[in-house]
Amino acid sequence: MQARPSPWRWIGWALLIGTLLIALTTAISLTAMFSHLPPDLLITVDGERIELGGLEAGHVWMVFGAVVMVIVVVVIVVPLALLFGVGVPLLLAALGVLAALLCAAVAVAVLGSPVILLGLLLWWAVRPKKVPAPPAPPMAPPPVPVIGQHTDNSTPFA
Repeated sequence: MQARPSPWRWIGWALLIGTLLIALTTAISLTAMFSHLPPDLLITVDGERIELGGLEAGHVWMVFGAVVMVIVVVVIVVPLALLFGVGVPLLLAALGVLAALLCAAVAVAVLGSPVILLGLLLWWAVRPKKVPAPPAPPMAPPPVPVIGQHTDNSTPFA
């Protein structure tokens, strides 16, 4: 019998397909937006002119790849940064509090050991004694079957 796949497997595939669909939709919408810009629109970056009216199909896939990369960074890097930036310090703080409570418990046990010992002795002296249970009556031995007599556990040939 084949084992059933884990639900996490389906969740992972759904997230991957959803991410790709979002990236593809973003790339197509950006390309459609850029293709409807006026032809005289110019962008200048560091003195270099960029014309947005001349985008082609290769630019769509470049935008698609960039959007996929951004989504992967947001999906993987941001949770890891939060985990290591917030989770690890909180874990260390919790371990520190636990160690402090353990040290305090040991200190209280050492300082209060005479009182604890007196309380234990007092409890042993005051508690009611257990009444011993009466002994069980001796059990009779099982009857010995006569040869040829039918019993529950005998065979037909006995």
